[in-house]
Amino acid sequence: MKSYTTLRNLYGSLTNDTGNTNLTLGDQLMNDDYRAIVSVKDWAFLERLRILKTKAATQFINLPYDCDQVRSVSVIFGSTTYTPRLSPSKAHWDKLNYSTYTSDVPEWYFVYSGQLGLWPTPITAGNTINVNQKSRVIDLSVADYATGTIVSTVTTAGVTTVTGDSTVWTAQMVGRYIRITYIDTANTGDGLWYEIAGVTSNTIMTLVRAYGGTAITAGTAAYTIGQMPLLPEAYHDMPPLHAAGLYWSKENDNRGPAFLAQHGSFGDGGGLPTGRIADLVKNWSSPTTSFVIDDGERENTINPNLVISL
Repeated sequence: MKSYTTLRNLYGSLTNDTGNTNLTLGDQLMNDDYRAIVSVKDWAFLERLRILKTKAATQFINLPYDCDQVRSVSVIFGSTTYTPRLSPSKAHWDKLNYSTYTSDVPEWYFVYSGQLGLWPTPITAGNTINVNQKSRVIDLSVADYATGTIVSTVTTAGVTTVTGDSTVWTAQMVGRYIRITYIDTANTGDGLWYEIAGVTSNTIMTLVRAYGGTAITAGTAAYTIGQMPLLPEAYHDMPPLHAAGLYWSKENDNRGPAFLAQHGSFGDGGGLPTGRIADLVKNWSSPTTSFVIDDGERENTINPNLVISL
């Protein structure tokens, strides 16, 4: 994975100019390309699960801050998971609400003005609402953080705690990634990036997934916390490629067209995608690598009551 700092340095190397003015230009060009890529399709890699809670006698609740679009909704009441349908229009939603109905069994949901509505209006507070969302992206702008050391990792019994020494971790780091440096010395990391789920103090954080390396019990391991693009890992270098292509094109240098061709496009004038864009479309237009999507239905099953046996 390539963090914002790594991408910024890569752009500086590709343009042979590591001055602050040029790197600031690279920030803008990279973020423009990043936003263009993620906005053009309903990418599977942008989907995230967010959990909300019902409020008693409250129909609408705020969607998560990073929710761009709602893909689907389910509500857990008791031991049953309900999957309400999306109300197709504001007019339909208004008709449902001609009169007030309350129930903890939702039949419809509606997204309006940054809020999620359930119909009927929930009675009970605290029921779990699972929102499968297309996530918003923010500009890449936060430099890597590596102050202090990692002294322990606890990954037993579902606990995913990382403890630091002389660190100043903050809640703003949630959603970024941490990598504990991989070297031969005992009580050091595995070199993989892990998403940060929560920060409970300046020295304690939790991970979205359990740490997979050998547990650190008394270490002083170096680490890096980085802001990552939501692009798939293999395509993190695309924004600096595009930015460097624009830079060299501005300089009337033939490296510009070469970088832009390597980056590719989604198909100008109705054409097919090219370059790395074509690979991204091929590999990530679906959430799985299967060529066949089985919806579980068996529409070709013959009803035996309609068959005459001779």
